[in-house]
Amino acid sequence: MRVPARLISAIEGTDYSAVPTRRKHRPARPPRSSPTAPTGRWSVQHLPAPIGGPGRWVIHHESCWIPTGDADLTLDQALHELTRPDSEPCTTCDARHLPTP
Repeated sequence: MRVPARLISAIEGTDYSAVPTRRKHRPARPPRSSPTAPTGRWSVQHLPAPIGGPGRWVIHHESCWIPTGDADLTLDQALHELTRPDSEPCTTCDARHLPTP
């Protein structure tokens, strides 16, 4: 749980001498881009599941041979789409180089 320091107050009579006041390291941030991910535009293809299932979302690079419509996403938007449940990079195009969560 994270709470802003301005909302914290000491409880009278409690010893806080063992509580750390500094972080040992910075928390990890999700990747914003990958050095191996190619530049260009990206698209999302919805593959429906049989009989009412949620289906899958596949991320494609603009150079992919699978027709998916307009490639209108930036790299950061494509990376964000990969964080959605049931989302995956295309295994036949340059999307396979995208980092997955």
